[in-house]
Amino acid sequence: MIFRKKKKAAPARPSRTSHLPSNRRVRPSKLPPELEPEPKKAAKKAPAKRPVAKEDEGTASKEVLQRKKRKKRGLVSPRAKLWLGRFSLFTGIVVVVCASVLVAWGLRRYMRNSPRFALRKVLVEGNQRRTPQQLSKTGGLEVGRNVFAIDEAQAAAAIESDPWVEKASVHRELPNTMRVEVVEREPRALATVAGRLYLVDGQGEIFKAYQDGDPSDMPIVSGVTEAEIGKDREAVRRRLRRALDLVADLEMAKIADRFPVQEVSVTPDLAMRVTIGTDGITLVFGPPPHRAKIAKAARILEELRYRKVKNAVLFLDNEAHPERVVVRMR
Repeated sequence: MIFRKKKKAAPARPSRTSHLPSNRRVRPSKLPPELEPEPKKAAKKAPAKRPVAKEDEGTASKEVLQRKKRKKRGLVSPRAKLWLGRFSLFTGIVVVVCASVLVAWGLRRYMRNSPRFALRKVLVEGNQRRTPQQLSKTGGLEVGRNVFAIDEAQAAAAIESDPWVEKASVHRELPNTMRVEVVEREPRALATVAGRLYLVDGQGEIFKAYQDGDPSDMPIVSGVTEAEIGKDREAVRRRLRRALDLVADLEMAKIADRFPVQEVSVTPDLAMRVTIGTDGITLVFGPPPHRAKIAKAARILEELRYRKVKNAVLFLDNEAHPERVVVRMR
């Protein structure tokens, strides 16, 4: 029995009409399948463009025309105008500032060097103990010096360093005058400290050592030491002020008119001992308050004057029985 080999079937050719319409016939190709061209792929459709409204087209065309006209005329866009305006403003400010600085510098140089502003006159007001020449020299107010070169505050501080001057102010009056106003201290008492005498003003401030020619017809306040002044000057000032207040109360009670106050001794607890009159009558007041005791002392002194008692000590410091007054004859 003879078996015959079956022939292998040829591979099927791809149909050229697979991508063609069904009603179209194409002649079969005679080329071998490996040389036959590949079928073309269908081209992708481009996305449809959005229809442009007529108004948008008109606006765009107007902007284009305006740009072309600006270019022809040499005009600048609004944004460029904004930046140019800012730059012009900044440049103007810089120019103004520089010009102001130059003008100020030139004016200052003229005022400092011009002979028109040389000091020619110094007017002083409120002085009694010091002459205008003394105060001018102390404050550095020299004739011929430029008035703008003088520091008013510094000159006033220098004048206040004078012990007689409590407060000073200095002002320039253009073109060539300086005015000085001073408030001088008024001495109210003499304070004895460590065997030396010092002048005391109305606020209780020890401001100057006593010298020949200074006022001397004043009460003397004792009871203050150098150690107390160095430790607490303000407390000492308050003590001296209370002593001066006591002297003022004696003057108001008309006691000082008949018996001038000679000396006031004050302790740290403000206990007072006063010597009055030329005969040396002593009033021992003790600690404050003192006004009620002064009224009693006035009545007793009137009685002593009537009896012609010249030397006595009045003790008004009885705290247990303030209505009692002890009088001791010397």
